[in-house]
Amino acid sequence: MFDAQYNENVSHPLIVVPLSQLARAGGFGLGAERSYMAPVLFWIAHGQGRLSVDGELRGFTGHNAIFLPANLSHGIEISPRCQGTAVFFAEKCMLPFPQQQLHLRMQGVQVQSEMNALIEDLRHESSSDSPDRDLMLFHRAALMLLWLARQTGRPHVPSAQASDMLRAIAQPKR
Repeated sequence: MFDAQYNENVSHPLIVVPLSQLARAGGFGLGAERSYMAPVLFWIAHGQGRLSVDGELRGFTGHNAIFLPANLSHGIEISPRCQGTAVFFAEKCMLPFPQQQLHLRMQGVQVQSEMNALIEDLRHESSSDSPDRDLMLFHRAALMLLWLARQTGRPHVPSAQASDMLRAIAQPKR
């Protein structure tokens, strides 16, 4: 369903899918190694499972965020009671993606609530038919990715172009 294929053309800005839907689609298990042409974020809200990334096996539980860059070989095994969301990003977009995989265990109710809200905002906007839907999705996704980077303790450092844009916005008009 979402596996990367050589001739696949990803034209969506972002797809938000419940993990239960992915599990029903089948083929999800540690033996089913896959990679996606675009980055993916798994938000595990409840439950547990196992993840294999480049041959390294680890477990996950509720309130875990797992970011996998594009073309990273992985297998994921989702337990039947696992609840959460997968966010499939567009293949070619200028979002501030982490340079490497992330597996964050969100500690504390406030941090967990913030992540739930960011995911819910993406889900809500992705099902909208508003004319500015794609722009809203882009900015909500960028905010979520920057927020995740901040949780790692290694915040994303903006490019020179982004810094120049921010300075131009911050300068008072005369």
